[in-house]
Amino acid sequence: MYSFDTRVRFSEIQEDKKMSLVAMINCFQDCCTYEAEDGGVGLDWFDTRHCTWMLVNWQIKINKYPVFCQNIKVSTWACGIRAFIGKRNFTIEDKDTGELLVYAYSEWAYINTEKNRPERNVPEKELNVYGMKDPLDMDFETGKIELPPDPGTKLNPITVTRTDIDTNHHVNNGKYIELAMSVLPDDVKIRGFRAEYKKQSVLGDILFPKIYSYSDRNIVVLSDEEDSPKLIAEFSL
Repeated sequence: MYSFDTRVRFSEIQEDKKMSLVAMINCFQDCCTYEAEDGGVGLDWFDTRHCTWMLVNWQIKINKYPVFCQNIKVSTWACGIRAFIGKRNFTIEDKDTGELLVYAYSEWAYINTEKNRPERNVPEKELNVYGMKDPLDMDFETGKIELPPDPGTKLNPITVTRTDIDTNHHVNNGKYIELAMSVLPDDVKIRGFRAEYKKQSVLGDILFPKIYSYSDRNIVVLSDEEDSPKLIAEFSL
C-alpha cells in the first residue's frame, strides 16, 4: 500500500465547504503517480519505454465528504492483474480518527503509446513496485453501465482546450469527469460515481454531451460527432 497525508485545500472544496468529486479523483491520481515516481517507474520511465497505464473504468463511493482543512490520508494499492489490465483500490480516510470517508475501485490498461495498443508484457520492475494486496471487500457494481433506451437530453457541445490536456497529450481523467459534471443540474448531491472511458480526446476535439436524469441517478455521455461515446459517467444521487 502507498499513502500520503494532506489537508483539504480551499481550492478543492465546493460551495458547501466539502471536497469536490473532481478533487477526490485528483487525489487518487496523485497517489498512484507518486507511488510510481517513488518506485522509479514514473513519467520518465514511461517516456523511455513508450508505455503508460490508461484508466478504463472506476467506481467511487462516498461515505462522508471530506471538509475544508480536514487532515486526510490518501491510499492506493494494486489488487489484481489480468493480461494487460491492472486493478487498483483507493481510499481517503480521516487522518486523525482512521474513519473511512471515500473508497474506490479502478481498472487500468497497459498501453504502448507508439503503437496505440495494449502491451501485454508489463515489466517485472513495475509489478515489484506495485506489489499486490487483497481488494477491498465493498459493494462495487459489476458489469457495464447500461444506457437507457430513451434518447436522453442533448446539450451544447464542449470544445477540448489546452487546460484539459495532461502529459499523455489527451484529456485528463479528472478533467473528463469535470466536463461531464458541468452539465449536471446545479442541485444534485452525489453519493457515488462510476465511469467508463471509451475513447481518448485531444486538443480541439468537440464533445457532444447527453444526459439521462432520474430520481436516483444521472448518466452523462460525452460522444464524438458520430454519436460514439467517449465517456459514460453515472452519478448516484
